[in-house]
Amino acid sequence: MQKKMKTPVYEINPHTMIILPLKTKTGINSEVFELNDHRITSFTPLFLIKTSCQFFGSSYEGRKDGTRFLTGVTHKPPIMIDPVSFTYAFPTTSAGRDDCIWVFPQHISEYYDSNYNCTTIRFTNNQKIKISVSFSTFNNQMARVSMLHMKFSQKMRNVENEYPYSNLLFPPTSLTAENRAPYILSDVKESNNKFLDFSFSDENNKKKKHKDEEE
Repeated sequence: MQKKMKTPVYEINPHTMIILPLKTKTGINSEVFELNDHRITSFTPLFLIKTSCQFFGSSYEGRKDGTRFLTGVTHKPPIMIDPVSFTYAFPTTSAGRDDCIWVFPQHISEYYDSNYNCTTIRFTNNQKIKISVSFSTFNNQMARVSMLHMKFSQKMRNVENEYPYSNLLFPPTSLTAENRAPYILSDVKESNNKFLDFSFSDENNKKKKHKDEEE
């Protein structure tokens, strides 16, 4: 009998920009965008997040506990997947939902309101992706991940100051996820080049908004 080859699990890395859920006949798969790559994997976004946490010596629950300890955030918490490469990620909705998107803020150049409860993200490689997440929700998640980064940086600097010869690494002083003024749609020049629209139709957005309000 011929052995079946196991499908390798995608490992989140410093180039990962966003993980989108992809509905198929067999279930939820993942569409992954990196700085210089694009791939589809047969695993769910949450499964990729959980296994990647394990790859870097922790568990998903452990990363969430760390976020709660540092920031007090318990609902849709951002997590630090790899503290060495400063790889942060946050969910756009409850992580267990099929429509949850995972965003990696360190690669975001800008984001702005696209109306109809959508947000458009422009990454540092000029790739634009429009998702069905309200601007206020997205902005709130960016603020949360910024707070996580700040708290972790403070902890590491305190340790370095107390033990100056320990040669510890600590995150840089700035991260893309920082406080910013809301972007005005009319000020942003749209281009078909590298622009992907992953948002739902207006009717589906209204249903999604109603579902979010009920949670």
